[in-house]
Amino acid sequence: MLIDLDIPSASYQVRMGESIDELGSRLGKFTDSGRIFLLTDENVAALHLDRVSLSLMKANFETLVFEIASGEEHKNLDTVRRIYDFMSCSKLERFTPVLGFGGGVVGDLAGFVASTYLRGLPFFNAPTSLLAQVDSAVGGKTGLNLSSGKNLVGTFYQPGYVHSDVELLKTLTEREYSSGLAEVVKHALIEGEKFLSYLESNVEAIMNRDSSVMKLVVSECVKIKAYVVKNDEREEGLRRILNLGHTLGHAIEKSAGYGKVTHGEGVSIGMVFAALLAENRGSTGLVERLSKLLSSMNLPVRIDSKLEPDKLISAMELDKKVRDGKIEFVLPLDLGNVIPGINLDSIELNETLLKMYE
Repeated sequence: MLIDLDIPSASYQVRMGESIDELGSRLGKFTDSGRIFLLTDENVAALHLDRVSLSLMKANFETLVFEIASGEEHKNLDTVRRIYDFMSCSKLERFTPVLGFGGGVVGDLAGFVASTYLRGLPFFNAPTSLLAQVDSAVGGKTGLNLSSGKNLVGTFYQPGYVHSDVELLKTLTEREYSSGLAEVVKHALIEGEKFLSYLESNVEAIMNRDSSVMKLVVSECVKIKAYVVKNDEREEGLRRILNLGHTLGHAIEKSAGYGKVTHGEGVSIGMVFAALLAENRGSTGLVERLSKLLSSMNLPVRIDSKLEPDKLISAMELDKKVRDGKIEFVLPLDLGNVIPGINLDSIELNETLLKMYE
C-alpha cells in the first residue's frame, strides 16, 4: 500500500506492507549514490541488520553502519556529536543519503543529522516500531532531548521515502508494542467514532499483532497524520492537535528519567488527563471509555505516586508548546473534535492533576 504525502516543502511516498528485504531496490529509485549511511540501534541491529544489509548490497550500495545504544536516554547531543564524527571520518558527501532503521529515537536522530550535516543530506526512513510507523516517521519533525526537557532541540526535515514493514512489529517486546498503541489511540481520538470503535472491536486481534488488522491500523494513522501535515507542516495551527497527551506525557518521561517511562506510556496518561480536563468543560463519558481501551492495551492511565505534582508542573512549564509563559494543552472535547491551545489556571491544573494519581 502506498500513501503519497504532498506537502509544501516536499512530496514523498510512505510504503506499507512490503518486506524490508525489498528496501534496497526501492531506495535505488530515489538516489544514484553508491554509498548510504545507515543509523540503527543495538536491538534492531541484532534482529534485522543482516537482512537490510543484504538488501542494500543486492542494490549495489556500500553501506556505512553506525549503531547506537537503545533507549530514549541516548537521544541527545552527545550521541549526535559521535555520529557527526563518524560521518566526517567516513567522508560522507552532500548526496550520500542517511537511512534511519529503527524506532522513534533512531528516526529522530537520523533525521536531525541528515538535516544538519553538510547543511542537509538526503534522508530515508525505515521505521521498525509501531510508534514510529504510525507517527514519528511521517511528517518531518526531528527532536533531541536536553537535561531540562524532551525534544527541545530539533528541525523540520521531510524524508524522501518511508518504508514500513508491518511484519517487523511481531519482533517488538510487549511493552514497546503497547507503547506504540498509545499513538494509535491518539489518532483515533482525532479521527472520531469510526476509528475508535474499530480499535475497541478489534483489541484482541491488535494485541495478537494480526497482520491484516495492523496494516489497516497503520495505514489509517498515516492517512490521518498525512492530512494534518499537508495542511500545517510546521505546526503553526492544525498540527498542534497531534500533541494530544504530550504536554503531561513529556513531563512524566522527563521527571521519571528518560527510559524509565516509555513515550507511549507517558502519552497514554497524558490523554486521560486531557480527557479529564475536557470533562471539566462539559464532555461526558470519554475518560471512562478511553481508560478502558488503554488499559486493555496494557497502557497506564494514572500517574505513579513517586512522581511529585510540583515536579511535573515544573517540567510542563519548560515544554516547547508553552506560549507567553502559559502551559498549553490539547483537549478532546469530543471524538473528532480535538482543540489545541487551551490554557488552564493554576487551580484547575493542580486539582485535576491530583485526580490522576493511583
